[in-house]
Amino acid sequence: MGALRDMYRGGKPVKLLYYCGWLIRRLRPRFLLRRKLRRLLATWQTRADAPLLADRVRFYCPAAPGSLTLPPDAESIHCLDRSRGKRVYFIDIERYLAYFPPHLRICFQPGDVYSNPSCPSVIKARRLDDGNALMATVFNLNRVRHFPRPHDPIPFADKQPIAFFRGKITDKPGRIRFFERWFDSPLTDLGDTSRVPVRPEWGAEKISVASHFRYQYILVLEGNDVGSSLQWVMGSNCVPVMTRPKVEHWLMHSRLVPGVHYIEIADDFSDLEEKINWYMAHPDEAEKIALASKEYYSQFLDRRRERDISLLTLARYFEATGQKI
Repeated sequence: MGALRDMYRGGKPVKLLYYCGWLIRRLRPRFLLRRKLRRLLATWQTRADAPLLADRVRFYCPAAPGSLTLPPDAESIHCLDRSRGKRVYFIDIERYLAYFPPHLRICFQPGDVYSNPSCPSVIKARRLDDGNALMATVFNLNRVRHFPRPHDPIPFADKQPIAFFRGKITDKPGRIRFFERWFDSPLTDLGDTSRVPVRPEWGAEKISVASHFRYQYILVLEGNDVGSSLQWVMGSNCVPVMTRPKVEHWLMHSRLVPGVHYIEIADDFSDLEEKINWYMAHPDEAEKIALASKEYYSQFLDRRRERDISLLTLARYFEATGQKI
């Protein structure tokens, strides 16, 4: 019973249901989906939330119509090469590509992002510390991991005032540097959940998302690209603590405001204790961040609107690459 309760509170989708949903969606007649797309393209600008839709779509695909050129080897949208693995990435893109006619082509990059693409590509995340930003159309990929719907029943004031982290740090230099500096701090509770810990004394058991909700401050440390815990931290009553993002995905990380949506620490982590001590002395300010963070995250929980933004983002990508829908 406790495990089921933690699963509900953590808000992560059940993967079996996720795959079942994918199989059911594959049975939908394509002509009905294309009719829905035509209706959306014809009417979305008359909606009350049209300014929000337009703003987010331009954020995800910043390139102007006709400004990009696809390479000759761009794939047909209905014949994507699955040999690159990353099954959930293909599931997440194909559920929306099914709305579009088959003559369209796409460059699709599944997996983590180490640099921005050199050709117009649909990708999970865009690096803020790299060029070619216009080539990266950000899409909601691996959403089963990145966009949970957490249910945190613990008020901020009732949580433990400590900076908490559990996660894998093997082959993640930034996380290793953080542990080297702050593992023994009385203000932190850190644990390396790698199968073989980087150092034996750093090793810790993996815990549920819901178990993190006992702590006021959750450390969000970037791994291969984004810190994947940020979404459920923002959806809880906890406060994210992190460096300024260097990567952004569907969450629009570059729009997060330090001191409003999260506590910002220096890139070398040197001011962690100073920042945590200040907020511990000013708990009302910390709670304001928790509330603002949760409000920001709530915009991504409207399933119908997220579907429409996804379709409009792909439509803008096809227009940007000079293709007619």
